[in-house]
Amino acid sequence: MKNYSVIRWFIPALGMVCGLGCAASSGGGAAEATVATEPVTVAVVAVKPCTRPVKMDAVPLARSAKPQAAVKPAIKAPRVVVKAKAKPVEVAPAAPVAEMWEGSGKCEGVASFYAGRFLGRKTANGEVYTGRKLTAAHRVLPFGTYVRVTNLENGLDVIVRINDRGPYIAGRVIDLSPAAARKLHMTKQGVVKVRMETVAAWMAE
Repeated sequence: MKNYSVIRWFIPALGMVCGLGCAASSGGGAAEATVATEPVTVAVVAVKPCTRPVKMDAVPLARSAKPQAAVKPAIKAPRVVVKAKAKPVEVAPAAPVAEMWEGSGKCEGVASFYAGRFLGRKTANGEVYTGRKLTAAHRVLPFGTYVRVTNLENGLDVIVRINDRGPYIAGRVIDLSPAAARKLHMTKQGVVKVRMETVAAWMAE
């Protein structure tokens, strides 16, 4: 504070000295002029440094922005589609194939007869084929089955015994011996349309 007081009084005195010098030079040897000056007060405000310790925890710190969590894409729930139960489709049974007739009921188809190079050979059941017996060949009927064969063109019929396999031509249902073919009057045509049905063995006697 003492240093500030010296400065306070030194500045006015310095002003007075400068003023006297300027007056003397301007007068050029004339009478001395009296310059009245008023003391100038200069106020110096000293700022005292703050000696109070500052608590760091009392100063609010700038809050750092919290990192935003990554936004997860929305997962759509799977769409559940409830299907109505389909009604069972009724499938009509396939029409029986005449060539594979198994003996139930009646069957219609084309009949033929066989001879020539087959004469003297063994049939599928081991008999010697002569063509003079009332026999026939069929694809699936058991050996020894008796079948009534009716010619649909003239109404004649004959009962034959199955002892061979065949015929293997599409559309033909039975292959007769020449003797059976003569009973039906079909030797000239070679093939005729017939109806078949199984019968008891005694009916062939």
